[in-house]
Amino acid sequence: MNFEAVKQLIKEEGLPSFRLTQVREAVYKRGISSWKEASSLPEALREKLEKEYPILSFKVSKIVCSHQDRTAKALLTLKDGLQIETVLLKPQDSWSVCVSSQVGCALHCSFCSTGKMGFKRDLTAEEIADQVLFWFQYVRKEKLAERISSVVFMGMGEPLLNYVQVVEAARNLSNPDYLNIGARHISVSTSGIADKLHKLAIDLPQANLAISLHNADNAERSKLMPVNRKFDLDDLKDALEEYIAMTGRQVFLEYSVLENVNSRPEHVRKLADWIYSIKDNYLLHVNLIACNLGRGEKTPERVVKDFASGLKAMGIGVTIRKSMGNDILAACGQLAAHK
Repeated sequence: MNFEAVKQLIKEEGLPSFRLTQVREAVYKRGISSWKEASSLPEALREKLEKEYPILSFKVSKIVCSHQDRTAKALLTLKDGLQIETVLLKPQDSWSVCVSSQVGCALHCSFCSTGKMGFKRDLTAEEIADQVLFWFQYVRKEKLAERISSVVFMGMGEPLLNYVQVVEAARNLSNPDYLNIGARHISVSTSGIADKLHKLAIDLPQANLAISLHNADNAERSKLMPVNRKFDLDDLKDALEEYIAMTGRQVFLEYSVLENVNSRPEHVRKLADWIYSIKDNYLLHVNLIACNLGRGEKTPERVVKDFASGLKAMGIGVTIRKSMGNDILAACGQLAAHK
C-alpha cells in the first residue's frame, strides 16, 4: 500500500489526523484486504480509497499450497499485466515470506528457472512490500498467525540490481508504524554484486546478508553463474571483508549442491580454502541445500550430508537447510511465474 499517498489524501480532505491511526490499525494490525472492511473510517473515505488507492498494488491470480509442508505460493498479476511469484514458508515456529524484487532476472544462473524468463523490469518498493502485506492478510484470514515474523529477499530477481527500491521496501517493512518486522529478521540475498555491498552495509546495517555462492572455483562458478565473469571470487572476497569490517555481522554463504557438478571432495576443499582466505572468516556460515532439479526431484540427501561432513571436518560452520515447497515449484530457484 502507498501509505504516503493515503496520508496525503487524508490531509487534502481536511480529515483529522486520527484517521491515519485508524488506517494503520486496519491495514497493518487487522490485515484487511478491502477498504470496505475498515468500518472505523467514514463511508465516503472508504469508497474513495477503494476506488483510487487499493490496499495491494497487484491482483492475486492464484494460490497453491504444498502437500509436503506448509508452504504456499501465490501468482501475482501487476498493474501492467506482468506476473511474479511470492512464497509463504514456515521453516520453524514462525512464518516467513520470500519476496521477489524483479520481474524475471537478467543473470541467467544455469540452475535457476527465473533466469530462463529473462528480465522484464524492476519492482517498485510498494510492489515488493505489498507481497508481505498480502501474506499478512492471508495468515490473519486463515487464522494461521498474528503476524509475519521474517522476510527474505530470495525470490525472483537480483535484489542488488534493484537496489534503491529494495532498500526502501526493507525500511518500510521494518517501520514500527507498518508491519514492524525487525531489521534483523530481514535477509537480503545476492548472487554476488560486489560493488553494492559497501552501500548495503551503510543503508541496511542490521539486515542479514546471504551470498549465493554455489562454487568456489572461478572457472566453474562462471559457468554456473555468469555474474562471476564481472564480479569474481576475488572481488567478492574483498567486498565481504569490507562488509564484515563495517557491520560486524555474520554472513551466510548459500550453496546449492548439484551432484557431480559442485559436490566432489575438491569442491569442499576449494570452498574451505576460499573461506579461510577471508579476514574474520569466523563470521561466515555455509547454508547447504539440495539443488531442486524439477518437480519433486533434487540432489540426493546423502550427497548433501557428505558435503556437510567434509566442511565440518575442515572446521567450517555449516547447516543443511530444509528445502520447502518443491512439489509446487516454490523452492529455491524454481520461481518462474507459472500460470
